[in-house]
Amino acid sequence: MEPNNNDNYVLVLEDRTEVKNEQEAGKISVVSGIDDKGNLKTTEAAAANQAAFLKFNNKDGLLKNFMSNFLKQFNNPTRFGLYKVLANNVEQGVDNLRTMLQSREKPESKQQLTEIGVSFDDYLPKKKNATAIDESKIDWKQLGDLGLTRERLEQSGELEKMLSWQKSNLITIAVPIGDTTIYTEARLAFRTDDNGNVGLAIHPLRKESQLDFPYMGYKFSPEEKEQLLATGNLGKTIEVTPKNGNPFSAYVSIDPQTNEIVALRADRVNIPKEIKGVTLSDVQYKDLVEGKAVKVEGMTAKSGKSFNATLQVNAERKGIEFIFDNNRGFKERQQQTQQQGVPHKLCGLELSDKQREALDSGRTLYLKNMVDKQGQSFNAYVRMDKEQNRPRFYKWNPDKKQETGKEKVVAVAEEHKTQVAVNNHGKTNEATKNVKEPLKTGQTQPTAEQKQKQDENKQKKSRGRKM
Repeated sequence: MEPNNNDNYVLVLEDRTEVKNEQEAGKISVVSGIDDKGNLKTTEAAAANQAAFLKFNNKDGLLKNFMSNFLKQFNNPTRFGLYKVLANNVEQGVDNLRTMLQSREKPESKQQLTEIGVSFDDYLPKKKNATAIDESKIDWKQLGDLGLTRERLEQSGELEKMLSWQKSNLITIAVPIGDTTIYTEARLAFRTDDNGNVGLAIHPLRKESQLDFPYMGYKFSPEEKEQLLATGNLGKTIEVTPKNGNPFSAYVSIDPQTNEIVALRADRVNIPKEIKGVTLSDVQYKDLVEGKAVKVEGMTAKSGKSFNATLQVNAERKGIEFIFDNNRGFKERQQQTQQQGVPHKLCGLELSDKQREALDSGRTLYLKNMVDKQGQSFNAYVRMDKEQNRPRFYKWNPDKKQETGKEKVVAVAEEHKTQVAVNNHGKTNEATKNVKEPLKTGQTQPTAEQKQKQDENKQKKSRGRKM
């Protein structure tokens, strides 16, 4: 008989192919297996079908093999969702899941669905980049002179971008000047010289954009400066002339991370007539080609959800930018971007240079004596989320969750989980319900005084209902 423990789970499939509105949950069933032709088999989420459920375990490789076959079968997996539900309580778990799916736009539901969902991106085959840089041609010593190593760039996730001719995110570099070393931040990129050698292009962080000086022979008017500072994009094409080069028509934008002015050749931008399922009108298409901002409604995301956004060619992104928050100006969005990354202080804890460097390189740290929003201390494992460019607390230690035969480590120490959930995220359980004061360090139950106040509040509410 299979042991009944929390490591065993089933996969619940949400099929949204017939869904007519975003609030409606799709057809829900439990995965029961895959036949010899690779077709997915499912069954109703009922306790009577327990024996038919295909069960998975966090310590085996069955999920990876299953996902490989699943993705081969479905050409459009975004119309489906897969969620983990404990095998020993499937009916209750599916009922809870259905409730979350029906309110999937609520922040708390979205967070819970992310935690129990299976990400298709983790199992899709990675496309090889035919134009990737040949590492044998890179001058690694040049990186070493800036206090960087190949290993550090790889661990931080920046090397993969740079090998695809992209800029890194802001990285702390060490610049030797005489007998001293200055630490600053910059974006890095690999570029080739006339002889085909791969060198390093350094894009340092500037205090502000140099709009008062000619840029590649072009002088910005007061109106153009105002436009760039307000939106980050010039909103039209201009003719620029690089040093020792021929003039060309270009889109111009400001790099939000470094404040650098960036130009993109207009003849290298491919603007499709159809974007995210919407065919642009002739006026929209013309405006977009000219560099203007264009509002487009009814586009379809990969998840199948409809959305609206303002589109505009962005020179830094080398293509079309989707702007979702028009209520915030470029400066406000830029400040948020520059404030991200490895902070100097995390939840009240001052990070040392070594700790910041470790987080920047992709390592996980166990940090003690941080302080939550209510002033109570807690300990946690922390690692940088390079995709979103910010520190993140993981439910499991991300360095150990893929290893087999090892105990999982809870990111927020067990004795602090309730405290952080209540003080930072406003969550409650039955014991802490109606407790108004912040929980103390390690507290999971109300104090005698708090319990008395809870009872008094319940009595007041009861009397209020009778009146």
